[in-house]
Amino acid sequence: MKQNKILLVDDAKMFQDIYKVKLLPEGFKIKTANNGMEALKLLSEEIPDLILLDLNMPVMDGFKVLQAVKADPKFSSIHIVVLSSRGQPEEIEKAINLGADGYLVKSTAKPNEVINKVKEVLSREES
Repeated sequence: MKQNKILLVDDAKMFQDIYKVKLLPEGFKIKTANNGMEALKLLSEEIPDLILLDLNMPVMDGFKVLQAVKADPKFSSIHIVVLSSRGQPEEIEKAINLGADGYLVKSTAKPNEVINKVKEVLSREES
C-alpha cells in the first residue's frame, strides 16, 4: 500500500505535534513547515499528496500558499485541506474558490475528524 505524504503547514508547534501523533500511526509520512515560505521551499524537495494548511502564519499566509500551489502546474494537483482558526464564511468560500479540497475550523474539528477528512480527500484520487 502506498504511504501518502502530508505536508503540515502551521506556525503553532503544538498543532504540528498533535497532528503528527495522530497521522503517523495511520501510515502517513509527515513533513512540517512553520510558514508559507518554508512550505513552498519543501515542495521543491518533495511533492506531498496533501497539504494540511493553516491560514494565519507569519512570512506568508495560507491564502498565498494556496494561490501559489494551485497556480503552479507542477503542484496544482496536490490536495489541500485548510485547518484554520478562522472560520468566517467568506474566508471558507475564498479558500474553496482558490482550490482547497476542504476546510476545517481548528476550534470545532476534533483530530479524528481531521484524519477522516484527509483520508476522504485522498480516497477521491483512488476512486
